[in-house]
Amino acid sequence: MECSELIDRVKLVINEAGDDSDVSLLSADTRSLDETIAELLPGAVTFIQKNKGAGAGRVNTKAAAPSALEITADSAGGGTLLLPDDFVALVSLQLGGWNRPVSSLCAYDSREAAWQRNEYTRAGCSKPVCIEAFTPAGERRAQLFPLPAGDGAKPVHFVYEAAFDADAGLAGYDTWMVDAVVYQCASRLYTLFERYDAANSMLALALAACSAQAGKI
Repeated sequence: MECSELIDRVKLVINEAGDDSDVSLLSADTRSLDETIAELLPGAVTFIQKNKGAGAGRVNTKAAAPSALEITADSAGGGTLLLPDDFVALVSLQLGGWNRPVSSLCAYDSREAAWQRNEYTRAGCSKPVCIEAFTPAGERRAQLFPLPAGDGAKPVHFVYEAAFDADAGLAGYDTWMVDAVVYQCASRLYTLFERYDAANSMLALALAACSAQAGKI
């Protein structure tokens, strides 16, 4: 879905659809309504990605070519995968030697992460685990446990939710998740103009749309 279509849907929600030539300028620097919404969309997409319920749906997913991924062994006993710059959340990652894919990235300071650093409590190929970590330069990476030997360490697939890029538009989404993004963007727009009651109403609609039950209606 192109950025322009998302902008139009936000304008429909706030009853400002159509040509915005008669809409009062929104700030001292005379930005148009479309430009303001476009600036709010990346934050709205990220908010939905980070606050949707488990199994609610996908928002702006990308699939990386397995041949382009480089996994190296690390001192902790697992493998390390440098994450793309636009990475927001893991959807699915599987290595050849794993019996099942991993669909979440555990926090680096979580109990699960501590278990992986202990060779006696580390995950096996039947229930692999991915842990968020960082390089000394601050780049995000994933630690993969266990790291199978040989060809088993090669990735089969890597799918993730990416940060929104206005030039590329929204891709790899479930339809009801677009509603969540639109409502959240409208909420941010109302907040910008200090219309807090309307902003809270839109936020409630966004959270309802991205709940775990949204796709079952």
